[in-house]
Amino acid sequence: MTSAAEQSSIVVGIDGSDTALDGAQWAAEIATRRSLSLTLLHAIPKFDWHFAGADPDAVRGGGSDGDTVLAAAETAVGSAYPGLAVRATASKGAVAAVLADASQSARLVVVGAGAADHRTLGGHAVRITQRAQCPVVVWRTAVARRTGKPLPVIVGIDESEQSNRALAEAFDIAAVLHAPLTVVHMWEIGAAVGMGDLGGQGAMDWQLLDLLQSRQRHRMDELVEPLARQYRNAHVTKVFQDISPAKGLTELSREAQLVVVGSHGRGKLADSILGSVSQNVTQHAECPVLVVR
Repeated sequence: MTSAAEQSSIVVGIDGSDTALDGAQWAAEIATRRSLSLTLLHAIPKFDWHFAGADPDAVRGGGSDGDTVLAAAETAVGSAYPGLAVRATASKGAVAAVLADASQSARLVVVGAGAADHRTLGGHAVRITQRAQCPVVVWRTAVARRTGKPLPVIVGIDESEQSNRALAEAFDIAAVLHAPLTVVHMWEIGAAVGMGDLGGQGAMDWQLLDLLQSRQRHRMDELVEPLARQYRNAHVTKVFQDISPAKGLTELSREAQLVVVGSHGRGKLADSILGSVSQNVTQHAECPVLVVR
């Protein structure tokens, strides 16, 4: 297991896209605030190896294209954050595999959502989040614009262990960003109380509904309160909604600077809370998404 001391770098996937470059700038700010180093990593997929040729220097740099994109990213980050330790490197291998390997000794991996084609990281975002051994940010420009107070960080939770880790990560990143935190628990009540097969036409079991809501609110309080005591300056809002989690989190992303989700959930309500929801939100959110394993 990688020690906390070894997890001293944020790794950013660089592919030459504007999204990846913007993600590197965001990661540089986080690294600066957390006193971490930054690694800019360019993967050279198998179909591009011939461009690097037999020259060892070209292979290390990913050929002229690799050199160019890394140099551009390193210059941009270095000029904005002159005190930040930045390392630029290229590695031969499939994109998802290279980023997964790097994640074993990273605190965070950042990839741009970008275009969904095989030559950009955007086309590999889901595979990277599935294989990474540390949290992954799929970065895109948020549609919301800050007009006064910082935009919130949104975290979706259920009763799973991964949800606990996502919540802890959300408290931490919200503190780093000096942002308010919105903790949301979303589930479709009709399905939970046996209404799902009736098309909404059956009789609601109000007693069961009250019991489930009470239990979920209590569980939510149990998860949030210890972290709220640890992060005493945190401004936390708790939201409990009857809505599809993927839809609800995507809607909230329009007014957020970051959405945090677990990579998948476990437990009675896991299928409706996380799991495929994390992929849906990663692909459709309108702000960056932090996926926590």
